[in-house]
Amino acid sequence: MSTRTPIPTFILKTYQMLEEQKHSNIVSWTAQGTAFIVYNQSQMEKQVLQNFFKHSNYSSFVRQLNLYNFKKVRSNEGQIFKHKCFRKGMKSMLQFIKRRNQEDLIAPAIQEEPTIQVKEEQNLFKECAIDIKETNNKLKEDMKLLQETSSYLIDQMQNLNHFVYNQSVDIEVKFKQVGQMLHAINEELRQENKSETQTNKFLGEYKPIKEDQFQESKIGSPNPYVDYNSTALNPLDYECFIDSFL
Repeated sequence: MSTRTPIPTFILKTYQMLEEQKHSNIVSWTAQGTAFIVYNQSQMEKQVLQNFFKHSNYSSFVRQLNLYNFKKVRSNEGQIFKHKCFRKGMKSMLQFIKRRNQEDLIAPAIQEEPTIQVKEEQNLFKECAIDIKETNNKLKEDMKLLQETSSYLIDQMQNLNHFVYNQSVDIEVKFKQVGQMLHAINEELRQENKSETQTNKFLGEYKPIKEDQFQESKIGSPNPYVDYNSTALNPLDYECFIDSFL
């Protein structure tokens, strides 16, 4: 195991300046935390540098960064400075930042033993990846269940549509049958009314034989007690008819 080396004063003060976030509108970490950006150089000299360094010269500050192998990147927002061991929240990595003539001596130590914080971050990333995988599997199961439920509901709707259609057809047939029955009943009633009308008409034209006509019909008959013009016999006619044979 390598011996822990002290952090250079300039590097430590630069790290503290960024961690305070008191002047984040002038200088701050980038969104990824792998570099820092200076938004306003003049405000950096007037308000920030003198609080952490013995001078307030921005050019001197940049030269010091170059001595520690910081790389400068230009952007539309300002000047960005980055180093592979200078990262947000990873103070333990600062010990590996050395001047140019010392960097070759500490490079093997950086590759030999990763810091505890790096291991913790790696473990955290692994746990996040496991959670994402489990969540993805759960979503797949929910989607499968949702598809099965949707298919079942579609089948039920189709069955209900068929049932309603069949019921409507049966009702239509029954209405038609009822209509035919009512028509037949109306026709039968019409025929009965017609027959009754004819019967009443016939009875209205019928005239009963008067008594004097009945007596006249007996005169000259083979049997004076029988009315041959009549098709019906009353009880008196029956008695007279029988007496004629005694």
